[in-house]
Amino acid sequence: MLDLGVVGPAQSDYLYHFTGRTGSRPSCVPEEIRTMTAQQRLDAILREERLRAYPPFGAGQACICFSECPPAHLAHLIGLGRFKPWGVVANRAPVIELGGGAIAYVPDGVYATFKNEGLEHWAVRTGVNSTWLHEREWRLPSNEGTGRDVGSLVAILVGDATWRPSLVETGGWVDRSTMEPLPGGPGDNPHAEQVKELPRLWRQTPIWVWDDTRKTVVKYPVGKLL
Repeated sequence: MLDLGVVGPAQSDYLYHFTGRTGSRPSCVPEEIRTMTAQQRLDAILREERLRAYPPFGAGQACICFSECPPAHLAHLIGLGRFKPWGVVANRAPVIELGGGAIAYVPDGVYATFKNEGLEHWAVRTGVNSTWLHEREWRLPSNEGTGRDVGSLVAILVGDATWRPSLVETGGWVDRSTMEPLPGGPGDNPHAEQVKELPRLWRQTPIWVWDDTRKTVVKYPVGKLL
């Protein structure tokens, strides 16, 4: 694992990929994704085990975007109403090892230099009508639309402890009248039913629930919220 050295109180080892925020989205993002709720986007990530990438505003390269959030800054972003408490959490080191990193916030003239070199996805301009410093953004360049497979996560962030993702098919079958497994598949059994369960990532990942009263996350270990 990459050694990043000392992490100070203004930094965090946690990178949040929020599935809901205020404001518009790039037109390259498909309409069916743009119209989803934060919960629906998180549900799709857990079902597909994939983070999809699209070019951020002003960039030609598709990226998966994260925000670096110490606890107080996470509360700040959610309290501002800019981000909703739904998403997934990663560590910095694996993102860097995959080719990602923190972006630069630069004046318009410097941003133009980045853009001339085809590196505008590594910078956000800080001129008029571009006030994004609060995002503390990291980006992971990826293939547009397909993005990256998710092997594991630090945590899943939700805003409601009672919420559960959609069940997914396991490939197995049971006789629903007896609940006995059907190892040979459904065949002509009229009582055959496909087995479904909560997504793997939900079953194998800690769940962090945003407590809006205390302005912090309550961390549940693996398997607690099944």
